[in-house]
Amino acid sequence: MYNSSKTFSPGKSELFWCENCSLPLISEKCSTCNSFGRKIELAPPGDIRLCSRAAKELLSLLFTQNYGYADFLEGRIILLNKIAGLDRRDQVILEGRHIATLWFDVTAGCHKLDLETFGAALLSGRAKKSLVVCDDSILKGHIKGKWLPEGKIISGPSALDDGDNVVLKIGKFSGVGVARKRADGLQSIRIKDVSKNIFALQEKRPTLQDVVFANATHLKGLERAALSEIKSYLSKNRLPVNVSFSGGKDSLACLCLAQKALTRPEILFINTGLEFPETVEYVRELCRAQKLRLLEIKGESGFFEQVKNFGPPAKDFRWCCKTNKLGPMTAFLNEHYPKGCVTIEGRRIYESFNRSTIKAVERNPYVPSQTTLAPIRSWRALEVMLYIRWNMMQPNPLYEEDLERIGCWLCPAALQSEFAGLKVTHPRLYEPWMACLRQWADENKLDKRYIDWGFWRWKRHPPKMIEMAKEHNINLQAGTAGKEEITLQALRGRSPCGLEYSIEAMLCAPQNHPFSSVAAALTVLGEVKYAEDLGAAVIKTEKGRVTVFANGNIMIIAGKEQAEELLRSVCEIVLRVQMCTRCKICEKNCPRGAIIVAETITIDEKKCNHCKKCAKGCIAADQAAKIYARLAAAGTIPRR
Repeated sequence: MYNSSKTFSPGKSELFWCENCSLPLISEKCSTCNSFGRKIELAPPGDIRLCSRAAKELLSLLFTQNYGYADFLEGRIILLNKIAGLDRRDQVILEGRHIATLWFDVTAGCHKLDLETFGAALLSGRAKKSLVVCDDSILKGHIKGKWLPEGKIISGPSALDDGDNVVLKIGKFSGVGVARKRADGLQSIRIKDVSKNIFALQEKRPTLQDVVFANATHLKGLERAALSEIKSYLSKNRLPVNVSFSGGKDSLACLCLAQKALTRPEILFINTGLEFPETVEYVRELCRAQKLRLLEIKGESGFFEQVKNFGPPAKDFRWCCKTNKLGPMTAFLNEHYPKGCVTIEGRRIYESFNRSTIKAVERNPYVPSQTTLAPIRSWRALEVMLYIRWNMMQPNPLYEEDLERIGCWLCPAALQSEFAGLKVTHPRLYEPWMACLRQWADENKLDKRYIDWGFWRWKRHPPKMIEMAKEHNINLQAGTAGKEEITLQALRGRSPCGLEYSIEAMLCAPQNHPFSSVAAALTVLGEVKYAEDLGAAVIKTEKGRVTVFANGNIMIIAGKEQAEELLRSVCEIVLRVQMCTRCKICEKNCPRGAIIVAETITIDEKKCNHCKKCAKGCIAADQAAKIYARLAAAGTIPRR
């Protein structure tokens, strides 16, 4: 499973800075002045991107608030490099130097800045706030990581909050300090780092067009390789070709390539019904202006009704991809391309672990009749955006609003910082969705912070979110809203997040016994790992993998027939536990003495060999089987 606490390095992460032209280079040599650039060290994965207008405004605000000075940002090319963190975390790069780290504090609901030594060197002679002047006698010996002696402070702010960064000015040296509480409870300043670096900004303030010209040779090389790849495959292909266009930068770059390789390619746009209004308008207008044939695929409109059945979608429970994207797309392709098609799409290896192994040509595992080409799979975000500008195209205006990705506006895969920003930029979208989430949280007896801090975006939370929940005493186990009526809703098909057949289901059943009893009974199917704090049980069986949650969600990945059988078995076990009559027939049936009945059935995983003999003659098991058969016959288990 993807672990957000780790990072990855899928490919090249080199970046250079031309000192003559004062701009970034995506290859070592500048196309404008022919000089070689200085290499910039980047934290992985190195998917560097241009700082947007809104992000510049945010940085200006934070530098002004923290240090009383931000004029040095005006008119400069600023780069952001996404690095590992709980939520948004970007290295801020100015003139090829890492001056600060911009991050989003989930609990406070706001952005913050961590200053770096080059930022301190820049501010040491300019800062009007948070400047601490020290006696240079402290420079004797190693001082990094030590507490700043109070007697060595010549001047500084009268008060600091815990975590505040300060600029240290120590003779010819500058550094960064952080306000912290010591073990004795008193607040002091811990020295983060000190350097003799001198950071003088150049007078030149190049434009974005200057950056494009300086990287023209590299961009031509990228295009040449991508077009060669596309044409090589299409020369052997007789199927119709189209371009998947989401309105994002990656698909726009692919559209630019396709227009050079094909004559007026067809454009596929899946309007999920959850797209930003700006994106829908942008896609339609761009295709009109370019005189391209736009094939708009409409997603289902019942998303909010589905939330009532399945709960909100999550990073690891994206049922919405089937209802609003995969289902409509499959139906459309089967109707319009009955013999199959080739689709050029903008997936990149830098986007996630799941996409880090993308190949040039792949058969779509979700739509077998569709072959996909990924010509920009190894491009970085900066290369993509500069290539778009090189082709005189305008990207989606939402990128200038500080959105890192363009997709469904409520997608759980988006950053919490982006979702929080919707409150200001798109209140008409934000408020109804928040009301829906809060109602769901109330029904499931969840803390208000479960929604406000973005815990809803996972079913199985990553370690850092679990740590935060423990620190703030937040229960991550969703309740069951006290529903007594037995219902089952399920979605089937290949998930866009995986390569196998999958079923996502919601079983609503009486809650006569705690979920821990259900988790124990699931041992009948295979090896069970139960996470009490998450209210989740993962079962590994010979037929596939199953995850069952306390709130009734069930996720199954297996072959088609095996998945159906596992769904039936899981539902019957859950119902059997909740409806146990304590007749103890199961105890007599088990040849290994693995089952004991108290309030309900309890199974010893060390003794159980999964023979399922315990179900023979069991009243509750027999009743559970009949209930499942009735639900299936009544058509309450929809197929996608």
